[in-house]
Amino acid sequence: MAETIDYSRARREALKLFPPALLKPPPTCARCLRYARRRDTATGPLRGTLVTDMQVLMKRCAQAGHR
Repeated sequence: MAETIDYSRARREALKLFPPALLKPPPTCARCLRYARRRDTATGPLRGTLVTDMQVLMKRCAQAGHR
């Protein structure tokens, strides 16, 4: 039988060793600055989820032109 490889575990291990870079908000966008502040002050067991969510919201704001 062929061996199955757990790629999700390998991905989690890689993210632990090499975390993704955090986005830097532009100084003129209050929404992105607020998202970055919430992301940077996140604590507790859901910190990773909150950081990911704020990164996604910042990317969406950038795609919308930082309105």
